[in-house]
Amino acid sequence: MIKLIVSDVDGTLLSHAREISRENCEAVAMAQQRGIRFAIASGRMYADIRILLERYGLSCECLSMNGAEYYDARGNCLEGCYFSAGKAREVQSVLAGMPEISAEIYGNDGCYTTQSRWKTFRGMMRRGKTFYPSRGLLRDVLFALNNQHFRKMRYIRDFDAFLQSGTKIAKFISFGRSEQEIDKMRGLLDGVPGIAISSSFRLNLEINAGDASKGNILKRLIAKEGIREDEVMVIGDGLNDLSMFEAFPTNSVAMGNAIPQLKEIAAHVAPDCDHSGVAKAIRTYALGMEVAG
Repeated sequence: MIKLIVSDVDGTLLSHAREISRENCEAVAMAQQRGIRFAIASGRMYADIRILLERYGLSCECLSMNGAEYYDARGNCLEGCYFSAGKAREVQSVLAGMPEISAEIYGNDGCYTTQSRWKTFRGMMRRGKTFYPSRGLLRDVLFALNNQHFRKMRYIRDFDAFLQSGTKIAKFISFGRSEQEIDKMRGLLDGVPGIAISSSFRLNLEINAGDASKGNILKRLIAKEGIREDEVMVIGDGLNDLSMFEAFPTNSVAMGNAIPQLKEIAAHVAPDCDHSGVAKAIRTYALGMEVAG
């Protein structure tokens, strides 16, 4: 019997139009009504996840920043995994050595960058073009100006002073202009021991402390609460979901739009994110309401 369902957000619960379908919302509510816990697992900061939940009237647990933090449905942080000051300096040194890369720092109290406001704005424009490649320049500008990270970004003048400020660094995230830039950065970061590298899409890299992953934080949580591996269902589509699928293989569900590595190890494959694949997975594999196939 499934006791906990954990779903990725981008490319999984969210469609490519960046919306959660009515079918997905209804399936989540139905599972919760039957006593099954539901959690979102995302690379996003918790504050950003909360905005999404409020928009769609969802109340659930949240695994944020690729496993750096885990929150209950009331917003209490139950688990956390952060960078040491020394390891944060190593990662920042690599990022600073590639000034063409747009980089941000996600802390337990907000979003930061060591780069200028202008460079941050250009990075936001680049991110918008990645998500919406056919959109015009004006809409790209509006996307950047209205982006919550850009509006709330805090700018670091002295990184060493920042490390002594009390902020806990949960994740570094970077965005490149090409796959070649990202591959170069990954090669440099591979030389830094004790970190976890993942990505949400091809033109970004996300760097966490070595023990922080979606799979690891879920394992710690269920061990405390007496939930077995085969009582957890995980749903995802990307590289940052791989650790969940490795830790919880029995009821793992890859989206139809998932990367090949995820589909190869998944127990099941659901329809893609534009066809309410999460709802199909919940109804079929957690609630037994539909026949697979």
